[in-house]
Amino acid sequence: MAEALRLLVPSKGRIGEQTLDFFARCGLDVVRPNSRAYEATFPTVPNVAILFQRAWQMVEQIRNGDADAGITGFDILSEMRQEGDNLVVVAEDLGYSQGRLAIAVPEEWIDVRTLTDLAEVALEFRERGRVLRIATTFPSQTRQFLFQQGITYFQVVQAEGGLEAAPTLGYADIIVDLVSTGATLKDNRLKMIEHGVILETQACLVGNRERLRASAAKREALRQILEHIEASQSAEPYSTLTANMQGDSAEAIAAKLAAFPEVGGLLGPTIARVFARDEQDDSWFAVTVQVKSKDLLSAVASLRQADCMSVSVTSPHYIFARESSLYRGLLQTLKLEE
Repeated sequence: MAEALRLLVPSKGRIGEQTLDFFARCGLDVVRPNSRAYEATFPTVPNVAILFQRAWQMVEQIRNGDADAGITGFDILSEMRQEGDNLVVVAEDLGYSQGRLAIAVPEEWIDVRTLTDLAEVALEFRERGRVLRIATTFPSQTRQFLFQQGITYFQVVQAEGGLEAAPTLGYADIIVDLVSTGATLKDNRLKMIEHGVILETQACLVGNRERLRASAAKREALRQILEHIEASQSAEPYSTLTANMQGDSAEAIAAKLAAFPEVGGLLGPTIARVFARDEQDDSWFAVTVQVKSKDLLSAVASLRQADCMSVSVTSPHYIFARESSLYRGLLQTLKLEE
């Protein structure tokens, strides 16, 4: 039996819970022997060993080849990436665990509203013989961003957890942390500043270049995972409408529907003969079309105007393209042809 693809999944926190929900939405239910087990499988995709690990440890484990691929935050990946390392981003935007890595200052700093104001504060601190202290879990990105903005007089205080309390506790003046809704900042009397967002982040899928390049069996397992993810994400915004309509022929039905662009579908409507209970009546056709869910009511209105009846609506689970663009992109990155 071929060696299994070793896939790391966050074991804790918001991203851990959201990753399991994400897999379930994609038809990739994760099955583990019990809630304390650190190994699991996908019943729908063979040859995959799922390993639960801390999100901050995963990038290093994948880079070292202890695992083939894994899901982590783009913020963590950006913080830990090294020039010329062995990592490859397989899917950059999985669409969940979004947030912003941002600078936050005390609300009582009423004159500090922009990054330029913060630069002036750093200079004032220096003139008074002290340095602006910044508490963060992301020291590399904080330094890089501030240097790029021309702010050089500061000290990074590396810390983990509860950073919002740092100014109150007195071990830092401001913080750089992940912000989702901003409610936690407000509860701790902190505020974001204009142009103070360092990075937009969400969950991403990253792999080990050499290990994926070396094993066709692991690439095939990863391809099946990517097919589920991509087809599920493609289907998410769509609804499928089916209705009955009378006409002389399928061509006549298509010509009548052409006057309603709201029901144009992805390529065009599917029109099929309905075999009515009255065998003498061959004038009925079924019309099936996929539309954006946000346009559902206008599409139903158009079908009614076209004399359609009995409109039913379902949600597609998957829309598969001719091939997985994510997998095709991976092969190009690995410089492989299949």
